[in-house]
Amino acid sequence: MGRCNGRCTLVGFCCLQLVAALERQIFDFLGYQWAPILANFLHIMAVILGIFGTVQYRSRYLMM
Repeated sequence: MGRCNGRCTLVGFCCLQLVAALERQIFDFLGYQWAPILANFLHIMAVILGIFGTVQYRSRYLMM
């Protein structure tokens, strides 16, 4: 049985946030609400940057 360190946990949380943001994006596209669509897009980009920073272990991306 393997152990899960802090980086693994952070990647897991980021993936869950990404899935939730994508679900919100789909429902906002159904309602044609453009402000939440833009906010969700920016949130998705920030989560992807967080995952990249965690995997590459770059503290600059994590601080963002």
